[in-house]
Amino acid sequence: MSGRLLSGPLRAVAPAPPLVFGAACLLMLGMAGAAALSLGDYPIPLTELPRALWHGGDSNSAFVLHELRLPRLLTGLLAGAALGMAGAIAQSITRNPLGEPSLLGVSAGAAFAMVLCMAFASLPLPLMLACGTLGGLLAALLTFGIALRTRLEPLHLTLTGMSVNLFFLAAITLVLVSSQTEANGIYYWLSGSLANRTWSQVQMLWPWVVAGLALGVACARILDLLTLDEELLTSLGLRALPWRLLLGLTAVVLTAATVSATGPIAFVGLVAPHLVRFGLSHVGERTSHRALLPLSALVGACLVCGADLIAKWQEIPVGILCVLAGGPLLVRLIRRQEA
Repeated sequence: MSGRLLSGPLRAVAPAPPLVFGAACLLMLGMAGAAALSLGDYPIPLTELPRALWHGGDSNSAFVLHELRLPRLLTGLLAGAALGMAGAIAQSITRNPLGEPSLLGVSAGAAFAMVLCMAFASLPLPLMLACGTLGGLLAALLTFGIALRTRLEPLHLTLTGMSVNLFFLAAITLVLVSSQTEANGIYYWLSGSLANRTWSQVQMLWPWVVAGLALGVACARILDLLTLDEELLTSLGLRALPWRLLLGLTAVVLTAATVSATGPIAFVGLVAPHLVRFGLSHVGERTSHRALLPLSALVGACLVCGADLIAKWQEIPVGILCVLAGGPLLVRLIRRQEA
C-alpha cells in the first residue's frame, strides 16, 4: 500500500535525481568559488566578499578580487565546463568510454599553435588565443578528413585522432628544442595553468561554452542515438555522418578555445562524464544526454576549480593536479562499475 502511495502524488513532486545531483554540484562549486575568492596572500573575509564584489570595498580588496581572483575563477569554471561537455560529446560520437577531446588531436593542435606564437612571434593576447583555437580546429579537420574515408567509423576516428595527436606532440618538442627562446615559461603553460589569467580569457571562453551547451542540449536526442550500432542507426534512417561532424566540431571548438586560454588540462573531459554516469547509476537513472551534458559541465567546473584551490596553495600548475587525481579516480570508477 505504501509503495502505491509513493508511486502516486508524492513521487510526482519528488525532485528528479539529475536535479539533486546538479544541486549538489552547484553547492560544491559555490563553496570552491567562495574559497577561491577569499583565500590567498591577501585574505578577504567571507563576510566582506559581497560588499567587495558589488560595491568595491577598499581599493586593495577591489583590485585583488576584480583583477586577479575573479578572472582566474571564471576562467577555471568556463574551462572545466567546456572540457566536461566536450568529453561527453567525444565519448558519444566515438562510442568510446575512454574517449576525450585529445583523441581527436585538438589539444595537441591548439598547443602547437600557441607554442609557435610564444616561440617565434610577439602577438597580442587576443590574437594569440585566436591562433590557438584555429590550430586546434585545423588539427581536428585533419583528423576528420583522414577518417572521412571510413565515414567516421568510431574506431578509425579514434585511431586517426591518436595519430594526429602524437604528430603534433612531436612537433611541439621539435619547436622547443630548435627555438632560441626561454622554454621554462612554455613548459609551465603546457602543464595547464590558471595563474595570471585575465578578463581576455573569460571573454573568449564564455560565448563558446554557452553556444556549445545550447547546441548539445538541443541535439541530446541525436547524441543518444549515436551511441547505438551502425546497423541500428541505418535501420532507423538516421544519417550519422553529418551529425558526427557537427557535434564533433562542437567538441573541437570547446576544447581548442580552452587549451588556448589555459593550456592543456588532461583527464577532466575523460573523468567528468563518468562521474555523472556513476552518480546517477546509483539511483537507477538512465543517463540521457539532456542531463549528461549540463551535469558534465558542472562536474568539470567543480574539478578544475577544486584542483586550482590546491594548485594556488602549492603554486603548481592545475593541469598536473588533474592528471595526478584523475588517473586513480578513473581506475576506481572502472573497478566499481565492474564490481
